Amino acid sequence: MSAITQEKPPVRHVYRFAELDRVPEGPCSAQVSPRRLLSGETLATGKSTSVGAVVKGERVQVALVHKPRGTGSKIHTHPNEQFNYVIQGTLIADMDGQVFRVPKGHVVHIPAGMPHSHVSSADEDVIFYAVKDTRHGIVGPPVDGVYNGPRHLPGFGPGDNEWKPGPDGLPEPQTKNVSGKKIQYVYDIEHLDVVPEGPTSAQVIPRNFISGKSSSFGAALRGEKVQVGHIHKGVGSGTKLHTHPNEQFSFVLSGTMLYEIDGHAVEAPPNSVTHLPPGVRHSAIASAAGDVLTFVAKDTSHGMSGPPVDGIEDGPVYLPGFGNRK
Repeated sequence: MSAITQEKPPVRHVYRFAELDRVPEGPCSAQVSPRRLLSGETLATGKSTSVGAVVKGERVQVALVHKPRGTGSKIHTHPNEQFNYVIQGTLIADMDGQVFRVPKGHVVHIPAGMPHSHVSSADEDVIFYAVKDTRHGIVGPPVDGVYNGPRHLPGFGPGDNEWKPGPDGLPEPQTKNVSGKKIQYVYDIEHLDVVPEGPTSAQVIPRNFISGKSSSFGAALRGEKVQVGHIHKGVGSGTKLHTHPNEQFSFVLSGTMLYEIDGHAVEAPPNSVTHLPPGVRHSAIASAAGDVLTFVAKDTSHGMSGPPVDGIEDGPVYLPGFGNRK
């Protein structure tokens, strides 16, 4: 890494979701909406049970969302694109005339304008990390225009929005097949080694090294406005100082990431998201304590990787004792 300062950065770039029950003090790189019910003032006057905090940049917005088991959202739509990465539990998705499970470690892609619904399975609460572009907010209106509470499985909520399972344990789809064909919308991104057969909702980039300047390894999905990747960095290794013209959010799933951002040293622990505005100079190295897994989201104005500041792609950087570079 280059010479950096240990002084407190003038602008906050790292946001710990556990602390986002209020707006952080001081200048922030992104707009923060504290943890709340995301749809409606109350459950009875909303359309979903989703609760979470939102961090919004210029082109991309992200949220860490909680859905209690057996409950979820009515069929709704929004004019922006969405990727959901499931961290805990299993979502049951209703979209494009199909119903499918989205278990832990999988991503569901919702193209812009696609009517859809997500309900947590009856087994346990679901926690997922949501990524959207900023053409619209974090939630969209119900298709029927009625805000009369969330959708729920039998025994998990009051009202008229009960979704009853069928003979195979999954409810019947209530959405229409608007695409006219059967498209894959769910991806096991942690084990995505080949491009799936048949039509897919997003471009699939199988697991590989992301660039010649980094130890980053993983798979990516590219949509219309947003691209996401499940990225692994080996202990003590990382990415040279670089920049790119697209905006980036990196959510730490495990381990601790050590960043240099505009000449300042910044640490990102698990369950935090680091916001990197377009053009900011930065590097990222997994700490000496262990490997790091991140879920990276960027807008599609550029690829998943940017050029090193020194113009030389000669491999990753390492902490002392972890590789052959200083």
